[in-house]
This record gives sequence, C-alpha cells and structure tokens, in this order.
Amino acid sequence: MNQIKRKLSFNQSSKDEIKKLRNEFDRSITCIENLPMEFFYELFDYLDGYAIYKAFSNLNYRFQQLLNSPSLLFKIQIHHSKYKEGHRNNYKQFLRMNMHKIFSIKVCLSMQNDIFFLWFTIKSSLSCLESLRIYDIEPIRLISLLINLASLPRLFSLSIKTCNSYKSLNDIYRLIFTLPTLKWFRFIFHRKNSFFSLPMAINNQRSTIEYLSIRHRCTLHELYTIISYTPQLRRLNLRHKLEIDSNIRTILPITLSNLTDFSIYIHHIKFDEFEIFIRKICSKLKILRVNIQSRDITFLNAYRWEKLILQFLPQLEEFYLRYYERVGSVYKYPIYNEGSNQFISSFWIERDNGYLNLKSTVNPSFI
Repeated sequence: MNQIKRKLSFNQSSKDEIKKLRNEFDRSITCIENLPMEFFYELFDYLDGYAIYKAFSNLNYRFQQLLNSPSLLFKIQIHHSKYKEGHRNNYKQFLRMNMHKIFSIKVCLSMQNDIFFLWFTIKSSLSCLESLRIYDIEPIRLISLLINLASLPRLFSLSIKTCNSYKSLNDIYRLIFTLPTLKWFRFIFHRKNSFFSLPMAINNQRSTIEYLSIRHRCTLHELYTIISYTPQLRRLNLRHKLEIDSNIRTILPITLSNLTDFSIYIHHIKFDEFEIFIRKICSKLKILRVNIQSRDITFLNAYRWEKLILQFLPQLEEFYLRYYERVGSVYKYPIYNEGSNQFISSFWIERDNGYLNLKSTVNPSFI
C-alpha cells in the first residue's frame, strides 16, 4: 500500500512539475523580449540586417534599445531584385541611418543593371565595415568603388567578381594594393584582352594582404609581379590556368617567408618548369595542392616529387596532387603504366596518415 501511495505521489509530483515547467515556457514565449541580450546577438548573427530592422524596429522600447546598441552590427545582403523602385527608399533610409553599424555587405548585381552604386556610396562613415563581397559589377564602376574603399578604416576582407572584361588590370591591382587594412582578397575576373604591365614592387609599395585568391588567366611573369606586392602573404590560391610566358630560369627568386598554404591549377607546362617555379618562391610551405593538366607524365613520378620536397619543401605537412587527362583531346597524352604504385617508398610511407592525397582523373574537360 505504501509503495502504491509513493508511486501515486511520484506521478502526481511529476505531473505538477511538468505543468509548472509548461506554464513557465508558455510565459517565456509570450515575453520573448525578456530573453537576455546575448540571445538576440547570437540570433541576429544569422540574419540579414535589413530583415532584422524591418522585423524589430518600432516594436517596443527594449527592442529599439537593442537596435540602437553599438554592440549590434549588421550584416547586409543586397540582391538586385530587392532595390527596385518600390523598395529603394526603404533601403536608402535604413542604410543612411545605420552606416556606422554595418559590419559586412554582400551585393549581387544584375549584369544589365548595377544602379545600386548610383544611390549608395562607399564612404568613411562605414567605420565598422570589415567585409565586402561584390558580384557582377561592371569594371568601369569598380574603379571608382576601389578609390572610395581606401577611406574605410577596418576593411579586412574583399571579394570581387566582374561581369565583363576591362582593358587594364593595372588600374585594378594598383588600387587594391593601396587599401591600408586589407588582409583577404579574392578576385574573379573575365579576362579577354586585358593587359597587365605593373612594375615589380619597391619597398614603399607593400600590401597588407595575407590571403590572395586569383581567379583569372595569369602568366608566370604577371604572378611574380602581383606577389611582389604581398610580402605578408600566408595563403595563395590560383584558381585559373597559369601560363609560362617567359624564360622561367631568368626570373629572380621572391621571398615569401609567411607563405604556408599554396593551391595552384596549371595547364600544359612541364614538370621541370613547375619545379623551377617552386624553387623561385622562397617559402615555408606546409600545404601544397597541385591540379595539373599536362602531357608531361613526370608529374606522376613519385621520385621527382620526393626529391623536390626534400630539397625545397622540408616543412611540408600536406600534399594534394590531381592529374587530369582529356578524352578525345587533340593533345596526345602518353600512357603512364606505373599508376600510384611509385608512391609506396619509405619516404611516402613514413609520411602517411593524411600527408599524401593523389588522384589521376580522365576528364572530357579540365576544371
């Protein structure tokens, strides 16, 4: 009997506790503004700034305080469909009132219409702006934008994709290298007939860039010129075909003592040329990713890689090699019968556990 009473007592107690918790939860739902500020800061970090402003402005005093707090910074995402005539005035008002509270901006422009920068001007009042992403901007408008970016005191990250070609890459890169606080830069550029003739950098022309991603056609000489402006470079990513345009043996070495991570896509060059290229960049690489399409099957010679790594990349910790062949190509690729079996010497075995990632791919096109 006592056991039954204790069981009933326990069941009743559990029901009472559940009811109490449910009531407290219901009250919390109806009083969301009573949640701590930290909750909203965490939530707003995932939301578009203009959406936050529309949803929470003019609700009550506490939310108005939250929106006005200097601790709350906005991430803005602007798509060309959003700033059509019916929405433009609201956007203008929001941006004008919160220029000093914008942390990041991502702008997706229409290839036929990039009027956003006609009514929104980048200026020094964007004092907290740290990241800017711009997609499909006309190159001619990009020049005026880059001039204005120099006034921003905290712009650390910049990503640009142009929708058309531009006659001179000199103008773009010269302005990029003058940005005083830039650390991260990615440049996607449709290069057709653009010329590039910047001189090698001198001491007073050093950029602060530490991460550089180049996604346009680039010759070896042009690459050397670009990285001569970035002595603090830590990561370099070449996502387009690198072309050998001059006698690589005559190019002077460049010291990039901070460079530890290098990814490169190369096309129709010889292993000997690539080897000289690596030797010319004096660095302390820890990660190397090589994507190659070439008729020179020496790229699959494990002994040549072993020799290169031991002599010039002694600090390498991760090595990724991907070799592509084209099906039905006009180029006749020689047959390589060794496969990946060469990569089983003591050198590679001792460095197993994620050191080597080797792939040989037959593809109708080169990525």
